[in-house]
Amino acid sequence: MKNPPFITDGFFHIYNRGVEKRDIFLDRWDYLRFLETLDFYRKSPQPMKLSDYRRGIVKLKKVDSQTELVSIFCFCLMPNHFHLLVKQLTDNGITHFLRKLSDSYTRYFNTKYDRVGPLFQGSFKAKYIESDGHLLQLSKYIHRNPFPLSMCECRVYPYSSYCNYIYGEKHVFCDTGFILSYFARSNPERDYQSFVEETNDIDPALFDSLIDIDD
Repeated sequence: MKNPPFITDGFFHIYNRGVEKRDIFLDRWDYLRFLETLDFYRKSPQPMKLSDYRRGIVKLKKVDSQTELVSIFCFCLMPNHFHLLVKQLTDNGITHFLRKLSDSYTRYFNTKYDRVGPLFQGSFKAKYIESDGHLLQLSKYIHRNPFPLSMCECRVYPYSSYCNYIYGEKHVFCDTGFILSYFARSNPERDYQSFVEETNDIDPALFDSLIDIDD
């Protein structure tokens, strides 16, 4: 699959999975490290690698001219893959962000588990979101991903942005207000949780616009 052109101010579904469909998160700390990596590399330039900063080799220096590469609106980390709904804020922002994210997390994972080689199944995959309707359906698709998992009790899954949406908790890097504003604006009597958890699933006809089924 060839990724679409990354248009600045465009919205995209970004996703990837482990090589050979292997798990890329083996314990709680792996999930948390990936989220920390998301937050660290969504801005540029960074004065050092995340691994150096975490080891305390050098102190994190403030960068006055740091720029946000992407805005993150939804995320979900599953055992062998991840989903992000992002908006590109600068030219080549998504490409730069995903390269840093993938390289950094792969180095962490390979060091921790004494392995070598690629962790992810090739380059990341992307879908350009062309309409408001598809944007909302994508957020629903991402947040419904963990529902079949045993650890997702009462729709509370610790490695997704969904909790922040339904409980109103501010997230350190995920912007929930943008998508929630659609519900306050267009249909005040229907909240986001009802939209996500309603019994009817996403129309299969929309899948081609949100994700490649083979992926």
